[in-house]
Amino acid sequence: MKLKKIALGAAALALIACSDAQKPVTKVAAVTPNSTDDQKFAYMLGAQFGLQNFSNLPWQSGEGIDEDVVIQAFRDALGNLKDSTVKVQLPQDSLAAVSRRIQNAMRERYLKTQPDTSVTKGMDDAQIRAYVDSLRKALPITAAPEVKNENVTLGENASEQQKFSYLVGFQFGNQFYNIGRQFQTEFDGDYFVLGVRDAGKKLRDTTYAMVLPDDTLKAVGERYNEKMKALREEMTKKAQAEEEKLKAEVAGLRGDTLVNGMPAKMNFKVKASGITVKGEDLSAFAQKPLLMFYFSATCGHCAHAAPQILEIAKEFAPKGLTTVSIASGGNNKPGIRRFIDDAKFDETISVVWDESRQFGELYSDGYVPKVYLVNPDGSYKQYAAFEKEKDDLKKDIAELLAGKNVEWKIEVKPAEEPAKVEAKPEDKKADAKAAKKAK
Repeated sequence: MKLKKIALGAAALALIACSDAQKPVTKVAAVTPNSTDDQKFAYMLGAQFGLQNFSNLPWQSGEGIDEDVVIQAFRDALGNLKDSTVKVQLPQDSLAAVSRRIQNAMRERYLKTQPDTSVTKGMDDAQIRAYVDSLRKALPITAAPEVKNENVTLGENASEQQKFSYLVGFQFGNQFYNIGRQFQTEFDGDYFVLGVRDAGKKLRDTTYAMVLPDDTLKAVGERYNEKMKALREEMTKKAQAEEEKLKAEVAGLRGDTLVNGMPAKMNFKVKASGITVKGEDLSAFAQKPLLMFYFSATCGHCAHAAPQILEIAKEFAPKGLTTVSIASGGNNKPGIRRFIDDAKFDETISVVWDESRQFGELYSDGYVPKVYLVNPDGSYKQYAAFEKEKDDLKKDIAELLAGKNVEWKIEVKPAEEPAKVEAKPEDKKADAKAAKKAK
């Protein structure tokens, strides 16, 4: 079972908060009779996340959860999502490495709890469940540290338990942020933290009464499920209207088309919001040998391709190649800037955003990454499989800079002829009789 599914299975929604990494971890929120539904919902999410993960993850992974580290990571993640200059304490590659190690540990522990058929032979289901439970309880678990309600700074010698707890909190933050986006609002992260803290107290002391009882939490959840249904219906209608509007906008930008239906040339009047350069369209890149990299900030393949694009851009920039990266319309500015930072893009590559979605509608099929090499006259070649076509791309760039236009030789499957249907013998006889009568 994948870690991200284990860690966050309790929530089907997601959220953004206004906390930052330097904000004290001490509780500043309180659920009262006058609390809003949004505050109660944020509390409910924290309670659900805490109850499920703090109870399940220790026996699955062998590591007790450090609650203070979880809360710190939650706040760090939210701060970074709101402002890319706010750094998390464990970078993405470190978090990925921790995730892989924990997944392996979970897999090993799971195998140790599988019943030996020679032992369970003759047992009924209840006895087998009791036997498996005894195997699970026999596995060692690193005890969770004492909760101090303090800020946490992970040092170079952070333990595996601390790193895993930070991963859990980081996932909490991302999931919480996404829930907020789905509800088109900004929930208060302090109420989520309050829910997580209360869940921890409940698991340490079963007599502890949480601020909101189960029936109230259930009622809040049901109200927000209904709200989500209404929002989704509204979003579907809005998306359909925007799609029709977009098609009308690009109709006049398409121009002549290739045999595959794509525009024959790049139209540099296509809208593009500036990220690292100023501008409202692509006109600054017209009439020059041009390398275009179309990406999504959340695409792993794009993240892998980006440093290679930068390497190619640096190699050919002194010879006259201009390179522009275009972020797809589904991104946002903070995400794009994080992508740029991770890819270590510099002034060699200009970055813009297809906020209007015009570029994607005209030149993409919805899949990323895409690479285009553009002649000064606007004609171009698309490289849909960059990893496999990288050598061809570099060869084409060299030829383009030497004065030879690149050509896109598109193979189009010819239309199949209608299958010939042989008439049945009885049909032939009927046709012959009809023809005889006609004479």
